[in-house]
Amino acid sequence: MSTSTFVNRSIERFWRLLTAVVITAFSLMLIIMAVQVISRYLLGIAVPWTDEASRYLFLAEIFLGSILALHYQQHISITIATDMLPVRLKRITGALADVICILVLLMLVFGAWNMMGRTSGILASTFQMSFSYIYFIQCLSAAIMIGLLLGNLYRRFNGRSD
Repeated sequence: MSTSTFVNRSIERFWRLLTAVVITAFSLMLIIMAVQVISRYLLGIAVPWTDEASRYLFLAEIFLGSILALHYQQHISITIATDMLPVRLKRITGALADVICILVLLMLVFGAWNMMGRTSGILASTFQMSFSYIYFIQCLSAAIMIGLLLGNLYRRFNGRSD
């Protein structure tokens, strides 16, 4: 097997694994929220850990799902103005949008990194999990999205993206 084939298969496996993680987080969140509603309203018993667990899973789903949306170019965008531009200006505006996104994501990375340090000793109230994991997922997701956007910029400057 050639190196490029191995790399391509590894990358494809990464995207499948990430998709499975996001689907699993969503499914677990739905199950936990169903347990929460059923136990509270049908059985009259409050299950305290369900609120925090669903919050953690929701944040993981959002940030990891954003990576997938960026990879498959499925984020919401309004293109009425850019559709009327010539190809060269489309590339320039696309590159400008990528640079702005990278700057925002860099702020998110530094903010999440800072919060990871500040919350590393703080545990969730119902189970022994540090709040820093929430910020780790944000930091990791933003860093991966920066890598994807840098790849977009590279392709734009080499004329392989419209």
